[in-house]
Amino acid sequence: MSAQPPVVLVAEDEPQMAVILAYLLETEGFTVRTARDGAQARAVFDAGGVDLAILDIGLPREDGLSLCRHIRAVGDTPVLLLTARAESAEVIEGLESGADDYVTKPFHPRELALRAHALIRRRGTPRPRRLVRVDDLVIDPASAKVTISGQEVRLTPTEWRLLAALAERPGEVVSWRRLLEQAWEVAEWSGGRELVKAAVYRLRLRLGDDPAEPRFVETVRGAGYRLRLAP
Repeated sequence: MSAQPPVVLVAEDEPQMAVILAYLLETEGFTVRTARDGAQARAVFDAGGVDLAILDIGLPREDGLSLCRHIRAVGDTPVLLLTARAESAEVIEGLESGADDYVTKPFHPRELALRAHALIRRRGTPRPRRLVRVDDLVIDPASAKVTISGQEVRLTPTEWRLLAALAERPGEVVSWRRLLEQAWEVAEWSGGRELVKAAVYRLRLRLGDDPAEPRFVETVRGAGYRLRLAP
């Protein structure tokens, strides 16, 4: 018996764009459920069975960021945001809301399809092979669980993959390209460096890490990032 095609929720209030997205994703093998506003999209998602949510940020009735936070609060369904602006502040706000990725309009249809496929594939999370400890931070690969001083830290799937990629080589510098490959499963990506930078920013927020004096995730200028080892 063949596997069922993944189900994608497309929340887009521009009718022409909604039709284009639905056609594109259906030709790529997805089953598509559409919604024209945030309230309708929430109802579709809450009905269950959605494997990926593609949300326009500027939805009426409930915007994409609010809907993203709702989706993230109840599970780990991947979320891809559509935005008309590429300013870092909006991108970071989207990532902080729990989004796994974003695409800026106008976009190439093939790029969106590739990102959608990548998000669906990411269930195979890269994990460190053994328990990793950095001060009071503990990374448990068996359960994909992260704790600080015994308190569990909730991470999105992308944040976990990012931390896991760093934890595979504690104390070593990992380039942004390597992190892109492991956390997003792509070797090249338009805006990839900024995507990794924003995701590291969000991960630090989750860990309560100060980028000026990081305890856990350190930026190595011009080289990448590393998980700091205790001195």
